[in-house]
Amino acid sequence: MILTMINKVSDSYRHHIISIALGPFLKAIEAFFDLLIPLFMKAIIDLNQYGNPSTIPNKISSSVASFIRAFNPSANNVGDALMGGLIILLMGIIGYVITMFSQYLAARSSVDVGTEIREALYRKMLVLSKKEREEVGPGKLLTVLNSDTYQLQHGVLFFVRLAVRAPFILLGSLIMSFVLDWRVGLVFLAIVPIIFLVNFLVLRKSSKGYVDIQNDLDELSNKTSETTDGARVVRASNQQENEDQEFATKTEVYQEKAIKVNRVNSLINPLTFAITSIVLIIIILLLKDSLFSGDNTLIASTIIAEMAYLSQIFFVVTQFSMVVIELVKAHVSSKRIDSILRIEPAIKNGNDISVKLSGPIIKFNHVSFTFNDNKGYFLKDLDFEIRKGETFGIIGGTGSGKSTVINLIERFYDANKGEILYRGKPIKSYPLTTLRNDIGLVNQKSSLFKGTIKSNYLMSNPYATDADIIQALKDAQAYEFVSKYEDGINHEVNEGGMNFSGGQRQRLCIGRALVRKPHLLILDDATSALDLLTDKRVREVINSYDDMTKVIVSQRVATIQNADYILVLEGGKVVGLGKHQDLLKDCPIYKEIYQTQIKKGKYERKE
Repeated sequence: MILTMINKVSDSYRHHIISIALGPFLKAIEAFFDLLIPLFMKAIIDLNQYGNPSTIPNKISSSVASFIRAFNPSANNVGDALMGGLIILLMGIIGYVITMFSQYLAARSSVDVGTEIREALYRKMLVLSKKEREEVGPGKLLTVLNSDTYQLQHGVLFFVRLAVRAPFILLGSLIMSFVLDWRVGLVFLAIVPIIFLVNFLVLRKSSKGYVDIQNDLDELSNKTSETTDGARVVRASNQQENEDQEFATKTEVYQEKAIKVNRVNSLINPLTFAITSIVLIIIILLLKDSLFSGDNTLIASTIIAEMAYLSQIFFVVTQFSMVVIELVKAHVSSKRIDSILRIEPAIKNGNDISVKLSGPIIKFNHVSFTFNDNKGYFLKDLDFEIRKGETFGIIGGTGSGKSTVINLIERFYDANKGEILYRGKPIKSYPLTTLRNDIGLVNQKSSLFKGTIKSNYLMSNPYATDADIIQALKDAQAYEFVSKYEDGINHEVNEGGMNFSGGQRQRLCIGRALVRKPHLLILDDATSALDLLTDKRVREVINSYDDMTKVIVSQRVATIQNADYILVLEGGKVVGLGKHQDLLKDCPIYKEIYQTQIKKGKYERKE
């Protein structure tokens, strides 16, 4: 199913307005039949007592009795009872059919709205920049995508099913109680505002807690993701008990707030019942002389009908309270969803589809970048170029800005100052799909997706043949172990690629980038888990791609020393740019790294 992109929750409501509106309309028809049933019960009893519709004192009951008698020419009591019962049964069947169809519409519209919003949130998550995702937080993104979307979906379901039916039944029951006996109608009318006042006070108190509950759920999601990602570190540091205690503390806080809110909400039903009973008893005691004296004596049929309407009032007020609770929850969730949908991605999509093939493939023109606008620049005045077909190395200490440079090339971030040119034109002018189809990126953190080796490679190049995949595996030095699997490239990949070692994952990711046959290949410390010999073999194969521009980010001098040019970063600044031998002479920082890793023999491979 192709879904229309939405920018806020109300857009989805408009897309499904027919089913959302038709459902309540059908519920109103069902409610109308529910209101008629007590009248038919009363009319059957009145016919038995008075014998003729025209002698029944109550005009409404007389009219209904005349309708029943029209289908009973024999005009006997048994026939009236049977015909009245048959009409009630028929109304019940019609109401059941309408109910089933309206329930289907409610379920369908709620699922459609939930699916559309969930899809819109997922698409929004995909286009958000790295900075925006970090600001929102992964925990909140997951909670909004799952919990809040479900809560909103549940709210739509309750709205379609009960939002119209409950008020319709309530208003209809009050009117009919007045029609049957105005004094009883006054009793009911006195009860309803008190019940609503109590419900309002309870809901106002509980609704404030829903925001806190959802925020605590965000914290639980964050903690779960953090512990899952860092499970090895937790075990290696013997912090299982501390992590368990911290999670238990967060869970208890969430539990206490949830119980508190639900405890408040649980007061609605008993308070409603108590108020109904107490007020009814008081008013009946006050009016007993006028209600049960002389000619004003209430006949049995009126009492039965009024009690039926009282039951409906009590039931729908309770239902209405449930609807309000669910709608309050849905409203809170919709605000949280809108806060994500309304984020305007900082990374704008260009519209210039033409590609210029002359000049440097990448040029940084006095580029500066900051993660926080209120602080100084993290990258400062970067000015360099990468020419087509060359191998360009980037090296520097931790936090020097190496990965940030790559993120700017991929447009995961945009420069705050200066300009980046791609093939001679501003990088922002290219559509993101055009730019990223040109680039093959391999990060230090190897990311594989659940499926098979082949499905992971087809993500990079949907048109790749089995031969293309096998060749890419060979070039990445990964076919050595893949060929040992009985199912070869169809071998299963677990979530995150956890059924492979760190080195195997890196080689598979390098092969996945190579199968795309990109114009620009970026290896961001992508061979850190490989031994020196395998690292050398991978680089030799990559260097044999004459038409491919290679950008290699590494902390190993051995990995980038044969590059055509090497960029040395320190503190977000360029402190060296040139060939290996030149940098040894002119760049003290590069010379220090070289001496530390190679000349003094301190470089060790860590796995």
